Amino acid sequence: MVIMLRFFLCSAFNKQKQKIKPMKTQRFTKFILGLALCLIMAGSAHAQFNDWKPYPTTTSPSEKKDSTRGHVWGYAFGSAYDKVHADSVNATGASPKTGTTQYSGVPKNFDALSFQRIYLGYDYFFNNKFSAHIVLAHEEFYDGGSTAATKDNIDNTGDRIMYIKYCNFEWDNIFKGSNLTVGAIVTPSFPTTEEPFWGYRSLERTIMDMRGIVSSNDVGINLGGKFWSQKDASGKENACIGYNIMVGNNTNATPDNTGITAADIENFKRYYGNVYGKFLNDKILVDFYSDYHTVTPGQNDLVWRGIVGYKEKNWNISAEYFNEGMSNQAVITAGPGLSKNDTTNIARSGFSFEGAITLLRDKNTDAPKFGLVARYDMYNPDGNFNANNTYLSSSKATNSNFAYSGANAFTENFFMFAVDYQPIKQIHIMPNIWYDGFSNRTEGVTGLAKSDYDMVARITFYFTFNK
Repeated sequence: MVIMLRFFLCSAFNKQKQKIKPMKTQRFTKFILGLALCLIMAGSAHAQFNDWKPYPTTTSPSEKKDSTRGHVWGYAFGSAYDKVHADSVNATGASPKTGTTQYSGVPKNFDALSFQRIYLGYDYFFNNKFSAHIVLAHEEFYDGGSTAATKDNIDNTGDRIMYIKYCNFEWDNIFKGSNLTVGAIVTPSFPTTEEPFWGYRSLERTIMDMRGIVSSNDVGINLGGKFWSQKDASGKENACIGYNIMVGNNTNATPDNTGITAADIENFKRYYGNVYGKFLNDKILVDFYSDYHTVTPGQNDLVWRGIVGYKEKNWNISAEYFNEGMSNQAVITAGPGLSKNDTTNIARSGFSFEGAITLLRDKNTDAPKFGLVARYDMYNPDGNFNANNTYLSSSKATNSNFAYSGANAFTENFFMFAVDYQPIKQIHIMPNIWYDGFSNRTEGVTGLAKSDYDMVARITFYFTFNK
């Protein structure tokens, strides 16, 4: 199936009809055939799973919630991939358009097996009100073999190392229906509602994460709970309206004093919040999220996002839209009716539509065995972009804290399709295709510089332990 998909995509999308080198194709084909044989021998799959939780619930039927105990858990995911086609402008990986897409810096015909995430966590429950959690993480910003720089947790020797992503304590029910969390914690941006509903973080980050709009983690304080909850006669919750309010350093996993100078005496915090509703036994999800922070006096960022989703036993769909307003953060050096070095606002936005379906279940256990996953995104890095203007992108102007990115001339369309196999409950093997297309809005640009794409054929693996 993967070979057929690869043939189809190469024929349909490769505008230049460039053939992949024979030796590369043969090696990748043998690799795919080997993995496909393992899939056939292994059996099948679960169509949906939640791999988003940094520290999952650990109470077993034989334990009470107030039992003093510790719990070690972990999970990892990665992919065996081949870069089928590379965007011609960024073919060498020297100057990625976005800097956030997973394979933007990988050259054409490169193939490898790499990890995108490895988590190792530990939870400790003191009693029924207090608990502590820590998560060590390794997360690759670019995949193996990329010519671009990697994330901070790849050290100077290139070794795969881990960093502290979460470390916090929780005070459950600090007042009725609300919990307090302090430390390096999950932000209410997308991990609390969006990723659980999507359920396939191992295949790709959700759109705000993928485009670097907001981080999943920060150091701060969060108060979260439920305004209203409806339960049936057995005590099972079938509807609720909840919230999160958080204040964070806006440094994510970086220590707050890194690179600090006398000019940084004002430490601008980031303020997060969301309100969500779950109805009809969690079949319907509605969530509104927003965050705000000051970059410098006179330059502010405001993000908002809405998501609505619906799921049944064998399928789910969801749609999301986000917008980020960045005030006075684009510098125009030339343009009609404008003075040199005038500043203007940037408006980032994106729409994402995603779904999954279970096609086959086990006759004895009713567990999902085989499923399909698909997603489509539209991304605009600046809705205010004007092709008649010249933007300062090489350096910062004296009246600006932001160097305008050349990537803002490109709108992008992302598509992903996957087959989900599960040989056992804890392991998923998912052949998939990953496509990100670019369209240049700059005047006078033609050919491949005007419109091109990155495409990757992958087999993604995901496994958990003690979770």
